[in-house]
Amino acid sequence: MPDFKQLAEGEKPTDLERFILIEVIQEPAIGKQYIVTGKGLDPDRQAPGSFSSHTLEDARERALKLAEAENMPIIYLSSGIARTET
Repeated sequence: MPDFKQLAEGEKPTDLERFILIEVIQEPAIGKQYIVTGKGLDPDRQAPGSFSSHTLEDARERALKLAEAENMPIIYLSSGIARTET
């Protein structure tokens, strides 16, 4: 099962050509949005664009499915996701 790795402020994934990342954005009208993005993934396994959810749990589930299908050992969490959320 893939591991989740919290990125520090300014830190980037180890392999910039192939990764899965969960980011968080705060929208005044809709609140927090967790976005799952990836690079170097099989286009048949990743829906066009990125996946977003209002909950970190849903975003983690989507990222886990992608990571398992792509045999990726690490899913990165952006520095904007507080450690208390994970």
